[in-house]
Amino acid sequence: MKVAFAVLTLCLVAQLPSTNSAESCLRRHNVTSSQVEAVAPNTPVADISSNIKCYSLCVISDYIGSDNKVDLQLVGTRASPQEQRILVECKKQIDDNTNLEKCDYAYLMLQCLFLAKTNGGKA
Repeated sequence: MKVAFAVLTLCLVAQLPSTNSAESCLRRHNVTSSQVEAVAPNTPVADISSNIKCYSLCVISDYIGSDNKVDLQLVGTRASPQEQRILVECKKQIDDNTNLEKCDYAYLMLQCLFLAKTNGGKA
């Protein structure tokens, strides 16, 4: 399951073209793909290293709006209709949490998307 979370994250990055490649984000945040793969998908955000959380932000940075939240217009049709629905639900759960650091938010959005996709589309 740990590998699946990392693979999904990398697949999302591939589906959502970005100016930041996964490899450049790994280097920028001094993290290895093995470290990312070692993270269980349901690990609480407080238990994740800041390097991995900020790696998450790096890979989705093209889809973060001026309010530091995922902007569904920036994601556009790069996400499937199911992913778009899930992202709407994830945003409802996460966007209003004012106690999150920017990197925490990105990690939680990817985690929510992954868990929802593995749970039949329920965020």
